[in-house]
Amino acid sequence: MPRPALAATRAVAVLNFLAAHPLESFTLSDLASALDINVASTHGLLAALSEAGYVVRHPRLRTYGLGPAVAALGSAALERHTVIDVARDAARDLAAELGLEVAVTAPAGDEIVILSRAGERQARGMATYVGQRVPLRQPTGAVFMAWRDADAWLQDAEDRDLLLAVLDGVRARGYAVALEGPDYVVPELSSDRTYDPSMIAAPVFGPNGEAILSLALVGFAAGLTADEVAAYGSRTRDVAVIVTKRSGGRVPELLGVLT
Repeated sequence: MPRPALAATRAVAVLNFLAAHPLESFTLSDLASALDINVASTHGLLAALSEAGYVVRHPRLRTYGLGPAVAALGSAALERHTVIDVARDAARDLAAELGLEVAVTAPAGDEIVILSRAGERQARGMATYVGQRVPLRQPTGAVFMAWRDADAWLQDAEDRDLLLAVLDGVRARGYAVALEGPDYVVPELSSDRTYDPSMIAAPVFGPNGEAILSLALVGFAAGLTADEVAAYGSRTRDVAVIVTKRSGGRVPELLGVLT
C-alpha cells in the first residue's frame, strides 16, 4: 500500500476536525495544537483550503470554520450514496417511536464516523454528534465486522474466543449490544441478569451483502431485562433490513429474519 502524502493526510485531519465541530471556529494555534501539526504547516493548509472554499476565515477574529464548498461535496456524496438519505429518514422515525437517540454510522477506513443523528438528547448514555469518529478497533465495531474479514480487527485481542462469540451473536441476532462499564461486549443475552446498554446497533447492507451503515440506539435507562434489550435490538434490526431493501442492498442470512 503506498504511503499517503503528508500534506493530504493533514488536510483530511483539518477537515475531519472541523466537521466534528461544525458550529465552532478555531484559531490557527487552536487547530495546530489539536491536530499536533506545526503552526507553519497548518497555516499553509488553511490557506489552500480557504482558497478552495472548504474553510472560511473570520476577518476580525481570525478564526476558521467549515466553508460552503463542503456542502457541495456532501450533496454529491448523498446523490451517490442514496442509502444514507433512506437511513436518515428511518432514524428519525425510529427515534420518535422509541424515545431514544438514533445515530447513523459508517466505517471509514480504520474509524467509524457518525453521519447523522436523530431524537432528543437523553440524560443517560454516550453523547453523539455528526462528524464524531471513533477507532474501528475491537471490541468496537462488531456490527460491521460480523460480516467482514475480521482477522485484522481481532489481531492482538486479549480474548479472541470471546470476540469470536460476540461476532457469532451479532450474526445470529442481527444486531450488536455494547454495555456500559468493563463488561462491554455481549456474546448472548441471559434472562437471569439485567443490562445497562450504551448502544444497540443493527447493520444496513449494501448490494454485496456487506454492512455499510448501522442504525445505533443510545440513551437507554439502566437495568434493562434481556427481553427489553432484545425488543430494542429486534426492532432496530427490522428497520435496518427495510432500509437495506429500499436502497437496493442485499440482506445476508440472519436467523429469525425473512430475507
